[in-house]
Amino acid sequence: MTRPRPPATPGYDMTQPRSALWLDAIRPGMRLALPAFDCSAELVAGYADLLDARHPIHVDAEYAKTTRYGRLIAHGPLVIAKTLATLGDVFGPALQVLLGVGGWRFYGPVFVGDRVAAEGFVLDVSAAKGSSAGAVEIEVRVPAADGTLAQRGTASVLLARAPAART
Repeated sequence: MTRPRPPATPGYDMTQPRSALWLDAIRPGMRLALPAFDCSAELVAGYADLLDARHPIHVDAEYAKTTRYGRLIAHGPLVIAKTLATLGDVFGPALQVLLGVGGWRFYGPVFVGDRVAAEGFVLDVSAAKGSSAGAVEIEVRVPAADGTLAQRGTASVLLARAPAART
């Protein structure tokens, strides 16, 4: 059975020019507000179906009530993936590739139905002089709905320098 393809991210039209946050504008210590997303029951169920990851803590509300959390929680890797996907919205066409993910830790749950508003902090920028792109290391923090830290990790991306202005 073929599943229908999910709709594109609202407001994201790859055929239209987008603003970019180019490598030359990035500095260590810079805060990056990542676009928020809803950790909906549909999102969690789709992830569970896609990866055959159907532990009842994620998909069975009655079971979840009997656990220490008392309700459904999102898969930790789902939150990582959605959060990292928002980097494309932050950097636009400057983003060339995700180089790596490291040191990810889970401190508490993200509940189904929560709105996730992660933030990033630039840790390091490295680019050879005259190169067309460089690596940027970002610490990503995912707060839980109550404000406590739910997840934290790092991601490295390759960003392009701004294209030369046409004269």
